[in-house]
Amino acid sequence: MSESIIQQNTGRPNDEIDIFEFCSRMWTAFKNFLIAIKDLIITLIIFLIRKSLWIVSFALIGMILGFVLYSISRPIYASLLEGNTGRLDNAVVIDHINKLDRVTSKPALLANYLGINTEQAEAIRSIKAYYGIDINRDWKPDYVDYDEKYNPKDTMQVRVPSYVYIKVSVYDENILPILRKGLFQYVNSNAYIQELFEIDRVHRKDLLEGIKKEISKIDSLQRTRFRKETAVEKGQMNIRLNNEQRTDLYYDDILKLTEQMHFIDKSLKISDETIVVVHDFTPLQQEERPIVKLVLILGVSMAVLGIFCSLIWQYRKTIWELIKDESTK
Repeated sequence: MSESIIQQNTGRPNDEIDIFEFCSRMWTAFKNFLIAIKDLIITLIIFLIRKSLWIVSFALIGMILGFVLYSISRPIYASLLEGNTGRLDNAVVIDHINKLDRVTSKPALLANYLGINTEQAEAIRSIKAYYGIDINRDWKPDYVDYDEKYNPKDTMQVRVPSYVYIKVSVYDENILPILRKGLFQYVNSNAYIQELFEIDRVHRKDLLEGIKKEISKIDSLQRTRFRKETAVEKGQMNIRLNNEQRTDLYYDDILKLTEQMHFIDKSLKISDETIVVVHDFTPLQQEERPIVKLVLILGVSMAVLGIFCSLIWQYRKTIWELIKDESTK
């Protein structure tokens, strides 16, 4: 039968027949996929029901182990200090603090760095410093990069150059005031950081003196012009009015310089230390490792182990025969 006869019988061209068959096959394949997923879910449910004794038994063992481990292990507390380094680049401070985290497993060395005794150093589990990340470009941190996922190539994220976040984990929350004092002593003992800090202070003091001199010059110039304007004769009123409009511009200049002077003066008064504390360490009401989390993790892990053990037990003869065959080769 020729193609023309087929087209006459069906009433549709070949391309419409091909599209119809393609859609029909796609729908059939999709239905078969859904059926396979359904059969897989049913098989999995039946398998879990059959192995429920193993799963529940191992899960209970894991939960009991989690409770025992929690009971015999030392509690861990976490606390955060938020600080501001001013114009000092926080990268130097953060890198210096993070060196402490590498020696927390050596209490004697950590005690030497922080200026505390070894017993107090043994109560410290970890010390880590993080950057604040700015997203909306207001130079204020929108979140803290605890996961250290900052990507320099991502232009939507910028490290705030003045904020530093110090997160510590301790076994005794009463150690926090001592740890804070030791941390600041450790940072201030770094000669490079102190040199940068002193250079910045000298620069700001020089800038403050320059602004004061500039305000004095503008104020003197303004008084001179005012005296000249008051001496202008009455017949030159228009010139005087024009000069008064020019004199008014000095007030805006003085106001802007005064605001800068107050800002620099305030920064000098509050930044006697390398890090200015914004929010200090606070004693916690909650542990870093709660009992529920530990019990659930071990319970689920042991439940998965129970599934593998049940499969090994079910096919133990086959596994043993395979081992024997391999050993005889």
